[in-house]
Order: sequence, then C-alpha cells, then structure tokens
Amino acid sequence: MEKILITGGSGLLGGNLAMMAREKFEVYATYYRHPIKIKNCVTLAMDIRNRRETFRAVSRIRPELIVHTAALTDVDYCEEHPNEAYSLNVEGTRNLAMAAESVGAKFIYISTDSVFDGKKGMYTEEDLPNPLNCYAKTKLEGERILGEFDLNYTIIRTCIYGWNMQRKFSLAEWVIDGLCNNKKRPMFTDVFFSPILVNNLAEAIFEIYERDIQGVLNVAGSERCSKFQFGKKVAEVFSLDGSYIEPISINDYAGFKAVRPRDVSLDISKAKKMLHTKLLNVEEGLVWMRELLENGFVNELKECIARY
Repeated sequence: MEKILITGGSGLLGGNLAMMAREKFEVYATYYRHPIKIKNCVTLAMDIRNRRETFRAVSRIRPELIVHTAALTDVDYCEEHPNEAYSLNVEGTRNLAMAAESVGAKFIYISTDSVFDGKKGMYTEEDLPNPLNCYAKTKLEGERILGEFDLNYTIIRTCIYGWNMQRKFSLAEWVIDGLCNNKKRPMFTDVFFSPILVNNLAEAIFEIYERDIQGVLNVAGSERCSKFQFGKKVAEVFSLDGSYIEPISINDYAGFKAVRPRDVSLDISKAKKMLHTKLLNVEEGLVWMRELLENGFVNELKECIARY
C-alpha cells in the first residue's frame, strides 16, 4: 500500500483527509501544537519550520504522496504577526518541498482563493493573483516556491468548510452552533465565495494523485454564493431557525484587522473537465455534512483529539 503524509493532521482538512485516506493509503498525519491519535493512522509531531526535523521524518517515511495542508490561516493573526506567518507558510513549505524532492514524492499544496483581490470574482487558473493581506501573500509565496524544485506538484486553490477535529469552528459550524443556541449570526450579503466541503475536496485530492494531474487547479464548490446565502442554506439543511442570520454589509463591519477581498469565487471549469469527482453545490455539500454527523463520522473525528 502506498504511503501518504498529511501535514496539519489536526486541522480541518488534514483531519478529515486522514480519516478518508485510510482505505487507500498507509496514512501518516502530522501535528504541531495539538496531539492527535487517529485509528489506523500513524500520527507524529513535526515542526515543518525545522528543516532537519522535516527531512528526518520524510526520509524515514518515504511517502509516495505528501499533501501539505498545514498553515497559519487566521487572517488577522497573520496580519499582526507577519514573521510567524512567513516562517510557517513560506519557509515551512520550502522545507517540506525540499524534503519531498529528496524522496521523489508527489506534492499537493493546499492554497487559497484569497490569493486574488476579489475585484471581479469567478477567477480562473490563468487570472493573475493579487493578494491583499499577509496571509494571502504568504500562501502565494508558498505556491511560487514549489517551482524552485524538481517536483511533481499540484497547487489547489480552494475555500473549505466542514467538521473540525479541534474545538474551533469552520464557517458552517459557527452558524450551526449559533442557531442551536439562539445566537444572532450577522453574515455578509456582499462577500462572495465558492465553498467546498472538506470531504468532497478530499475525494478530488485522491483523484488528482491517482491520475497524476499537475499544475494549478481551482477545486471548489460548484456554486458562487454570498456568506449570507451560505448561512441561510446551513439553517435550511440542518432544520434550524434561519431568522437568527442577519444580513449585513462588509462596509459596516469594523472588526477586521486585515483587508478582505469581496469576491473570491472560483471558476472550476478546468477541474470539471479534468476530474470525474463531482464538485458539489452548497446544498449537496451541506447534506453530506449533515450525514457525517448522523452516521458517527463526526464523533470519531472529535475523539481523535478529545482523548488528550
């Protein structure tokens, strides 16, 4: 069985990806601050900022595939701590790419829709990035670094939601928690994106590897929507009271420290042509998310970190 090394195994994508990969791969999942234990996976502590530690782990495992999901993703935190963001998102990526080159591993880098400035929306892979904040700039620099190495790599630009292993919320979870507790959830009517359930993205990642797809690829949901529309659909699918979701404009919100792009929706025409995996719309993805809760997947996911 081939080996997959997943960085950021305690994160939103990494945790779900590791659990879904168990039937296809011998799975190795890394963590840094949040120890995890996933059934039928090998989990290990690894600081990708430490080149020697990274090389030692990759050389020992010798994976056929590395999926790099680890990143500092808190946009406002990155803005206030640019050196830390650069160290993890750029230098960490460089160390991992160098290690991947040394063992000949396929490298899949999880990037972000935020590399674009949000002025037009429905961005294609050919559109020129123009990041507005520190987080997005470091993720774009991570993309560019991959070209420095003799690597078989794929850059995936995306925007994810789903069930977290840790006690923090993706956007969908934040909405669900609020509505379950009768809390108002103000959501932007004028900020647009193409959200994809992490489990749907995981399916696409497996196919990208199996079919050796290379280069830059938008892998996102098949529907452009506003944050407000997304919140309303969450309420509908989970049978919750959507009246607690309040429409607001980003122009009236003063809580951000970093500038956010307005429309980072992604054109996934290329991915649709190249992949057999169906990229779901908002309702389809949320129905799957609900089913994951109902069939016990989420309980298993939460237990991976709750036992520590």
